[in-house]
Amino acid sequence: MEKTALVTGATGFIGSHLVDALTGDGVEVTSLVLPGDPASNLRGGRTKIVHGDIRDRSSLAAAMRGIETVYHLAAISHHDARLPDTEYEAVNVQGTRNVLEAADEAGVKCVLFTATIEAVGLSKDGAPLTEESPQTPRNIYGESKLAAENLVRAYRSPRGMKTVVVRPPMTYGPRELILVDRLFKMVQRGIYPLIGSGKALTEFCYVKNQVLGIRLAAEKGRPGEVYFISDHRSYTIEEIVGAIGKEVRARVFTPHIPVPVAFAMGCVFEVLSKVLRFYPFLIPQTGRPPFSRKTVAWTSESKLYCDISKARRELGYTPTYDLTTGIRETVAWYCQHGFLRPPAG
Repeated sequence: MEKTALVTGATGFIGSHLVDALTGDGVEVTSLVLPGDPASNLRGGRTKIVHGDIRDRSSLAAAMRGIETVYHLAAISHHDARLPDTEYEAVNVQGTRNVLEAADEAGVKCVLFTATIEAVGLSKDGAPLTEESPQTPRNIYGESKLAAENLVRAYRSPRGMKTVVVRPPMTYGPRELILVDRLFKMVQRGIYPLIGSGKALTEFCYVKNQVLGIRLAAEKGRPGEVYFISDHRSYTIEEIVGAIGKEVRARVFTPHIPVPVAFAMGCVFEVLSKVLRFYPFLIPQTGRPPFSRKTVAWTSESKLYCDISKARRELGYTPTYDLTTGIRETVAWYCQHGFLRPPAG
């Protein structure tokens, strides 16, 4: 295990949990934080905070000094229709190049890069995605993360620095603030429409499982390799909704909407989101409608799920949290912080 680590994107959802895990194991962690960015997710005194920007190569040198492992999570981490494509290029691609070059010059031993399942896109044949699946991202977010992933995998360090890539899928847990509106609150209200049969498989990875996989990839991953990290198995959407309903003690009505009807509804939401720019027509954090034709595409068929066999085999990755435990801890946090009503009874 490394003695020192730098986490970019440390104030974010997954990044802050990674900082918690590293500091909890006695690793001396430096957190790279954008100037003016709130650091409320970071526990006071447990990590050294250095202000910098991955778009500014000169601001990275001091943060890299004395670091053994860099966990590079800083990114525009979702598709936001409000942002120009050039912003994705500057942050996700050029920012990653800056991190690689600065880390190499500083004598860092390993750079772990978090890509995304969106760098691959949907399964073409309904089989689970693997590290060898063709990569056909669906939007500029996935395209920019794929470009960054390719940079990391192709990087050849003159000093022998190792680079490894992980691809997280949909990840949930305490501090995640997009799914609380789109999923948890809807279930607590007692209604969650399912598209088609509701049996489509997807990934729903608990953040502490993701952090475990990230750390194992940095420690045991082969140079230039990529690994999918997720829960011990894929879940149906119906199963996820049922597990949340049980934890929030809600009887959930799950009407099944025929796929053609859902596509028509997706079109309507897409149009309305351009005029009614507030929830439930628009998600403020992403600039996109909560329901669209793309939503129908991945919720009606098993197309956005993955096989973690490679991580199990090469990293010894065994997820320690099951769906019930992950949802229980997440709901408890949402209730504690006022995002959900405490379950009755």
